[in-house]
Amino acid sequence: MKTAIRTTRPHCTCVEVRNYDYDEAAEKLGCKKRFLQDRISRLPHMRLGESVVFCDCDLRVILRMFTVIPDEIWEGLLNQQSAETPQASPARSLHSIRPAGARPGAIAVR
Repeated sequence: MKTAIRTTRPHCTCVEVRNYDYDEAAEKLGCKKRFLQDRISRLPHMRLGESVVFCDCDLRVILRMFTVIPDEIWEGLLNQQSAETPQASPARSLHSIRPAGARPGAIAVR
């Protein structure tokens, strides 16, 4: 039974589900209730009878759907990310590997 629920809501990772109605969800998202109501067919949500509810995972997905990143910032993020990616070091042969030696101040215990 759990796998059937999981496949219908793959984005949901809630351990403890807190359901928000339109008013609560709009407050958490910082938008108007009407914004959610007008777009409900395209938003992740749960329908309990005639009631519509959102969990925290639904709200996270909605935020991602409407996040706007200007091209200049997007390019900067991509450039920053590629600069932080470590370059692969050339493969070393087994013969070139040497012990690091003793650490300064280390005392041998026998």
